[in-house]
Amino acid sequence: MVDRTRSGYRCRTVRFVRTVKGDLPRDSYGTIVYELHNLGRHLIFVRWDAGFAVPMFADEIVLENPCNMPVC
Repeated sequence: MVDRTRSGYRCRTVRFVRTVKGDLPRDSYGTIVYELHNLGRHLIFVRWDAGFAVPMFADEIVLENPCNMPVC
């Protein structure tokens, strides 16, 4: 099921992540597009400032100061 509750939230990587679109060094920033729960996995689709968008596992990123968002 697609969840857009946190769409627009900023996030960053907690460690180096290699993706099919390119490498993301630690502390790379991006914007959440949507979240997806599938087969027991929590995936978060992120549009990265590096210029590409890929799904990430929830433990690879952290929200960047979410209480600055208008919904907090």
